[in-house]
Amino acid sequence: MLTALRLGNFKAFAETQRMPIRPLSLIFGANSAGKSSLIHGLILAHEANRTGRLEGFSTELGGDAVDLGGFRQYVHRREVGRRVEWAMEIDTAGLKERIAELFAPVQCAGVSLTWGMELNDKGEPLPDVVPHVMSYEIEADRVSLLRMSWRREGHFRLDRLEHEHPVLQEVIKAIIQSTTTTETLTSADFEDLNEAINALVPDIVFQIGNFFPKGLLKTEKPFEFREQQALFPVSRGNRKEDLAAAIRFVLPRILDELVQGINETVVGELGRIRYLGPLRSYPSRHHVFEQNPDSNWVAGGGFAWDAVRLVEKIRNAVNSWLAQDRLQTPYELVVRELVGIDQLEAPLLEGLEETVSEGLDYELDYDVVDGRSTPTGSHPIIKDPDAEVAQIQNLIRSADIDRLQELILIDRRTNTVVSHRDVGIGISQVLPVLVSAYGFDKKILAIEQPEIHLHPKLQAELGDVFIESALGERQNTFIIETHSEHLILRLLRRIRETAEGKFKDGVIPITPEDVCILYAKVSPKGGTTLTEIPVTPEGEFETSWPDGFFAERALELL
Repeated sequence: MLTALRLGNFKAFAETQRMPIRPLSLIFGANSAGKSSLIHGLILAHEANRTGRLEGFSTELGGDAVDLGGFRQYVHRREVGRRVEWAMEIDTAGLKERIAELFAPVQCAGVSLTWGMELNDKGEPLPDVVPHVMSYEIEADRVSLLRMSWRREGHFRLDRLEHEHPVLQEVIKAIIQSTTTTETLTSADFEDLNEAINALVPDIVFQIGNFFPKGLLKTEKPFEFREQQALFPVSRGNRKEDLAAAIRFVLPRILDELVQGINETVVGELGRIRYLGPLRSYPSRHHVFEQNPDSNWVAGGGFAWDAVRLVEKIRNAVNSWLAQDRLQTPYELVVRELVGIDQLEAPLLEGLEETVSEGLDYELDYDVVDGRSTPTGSHPIIKDPDAEVAQIQNLIRSADIDRLQELILIDRRTNTVVSHRDVGIGISQVLPVLVSAYGFDKKILAIEQPEIHLHPKLQAELGDVFIESALGERQNTFIIETHSEHLILRLLRRIRETAEGKFKDGVIPITPEDVCILYAKVSPKGGTTLTEIPVTPEGEFETSWPDGFFAERALELL
């Protein structure tokens, strides 16, 4: 449903930059070019909607990886007089019920906000002020539909209503046809209604919310509150006033539905975000004993270890990619149970008693005397040792004792139990990426540097992980900040194979429309700009990369 993000005057971005969002959106660029700014802007919007705070220090989603340092730190060039712009665009095909009806004439809906500090006459922040939303705008097909701004009285006031926009034209027609005794509108009627709407606009105010405006703030002037009749009568001699009365009564309520409906949709999109930072946590050797997850539990990937330990479906999916035929590692994740030795006494005694009573047989002992074997007694033997061991194991498993599930790795080459601390840091860094891809459905997964600590082949294999998660049954949306040439080469290869019809069984087809490749470049004038690098159906870049990016291999070879 999310189709684009826009961000301006934030961190590296001066002029507002637009990022198309597709199932697989990748951001490349040099170090410190601002690749992560869009992801951080998304995280800040999530935090502001959750808490109402735009200072942007620690964030719930970002954990330790995203500390924006406050407004004075993240506003572009630390110029506190600037206003940050943030916008989200949404495909109207995914809208439902009433909000879908209102946006039926267009393909794209969106909201745009600006926020900043209140300044005095010298352009300095007023004492004890914090940043807050200054303006709010709804767009349809990227054209402004309505705009409102913050007022010191403690509300948002409508500044502009583009009533000639197709969306509002349909709204106006529907109001007249459903609430008045007339069914047709002439060009003269529209002129009269435009006059009535322009007079109404300054009197429409909304409540302030955490991030987005809340419901309509009812005041006496604009609505002429009264008992609504079945239909507003429209007389020939008083047509202009009668039509205006219907608009004054109904239009504010429709705008309230419009604002609240699109806000709920955008908040829903913010709620789908999951973030994985560039440095994943490295749990202790016995992860099961970490009982107090820290603020970096999700962003740092610590959650992934619990996910594979507790959810067999996720563990199986990750193991299929760790297998030798995929990521070509010799390791398998396995759960084993830890129990206290003192609690084993009862089930062991019970098992031994059953063995003594039912599982023993007796074998004769012989002595050889004068060349002849003579029975001298007997000794007990276990009839079926394997069955008796299995029985004792089942007794322990079914016993009412405390047990902990520990996640271990099995080295299949030697059938040896190892810890993630024994196999190099690469496994620990890729595990949260795999769990994010296979443990979530219909989420927006923002991941920074998924390729960290992986050798080239594993980086390329991650391309298939993302394709399967985005275009398969899980339907996740990826926003990936990366430096990996191998990752993009795998995506290009799969696009080429799809076009040629040569992809293997089990590999999901992928087209250029599923991918957005962006390059972040610092402009000579200051500020970072985003350039989209289109991809052809043949799996080639349609244009050259700025600054010769990814040309290093050719240069080194030549």
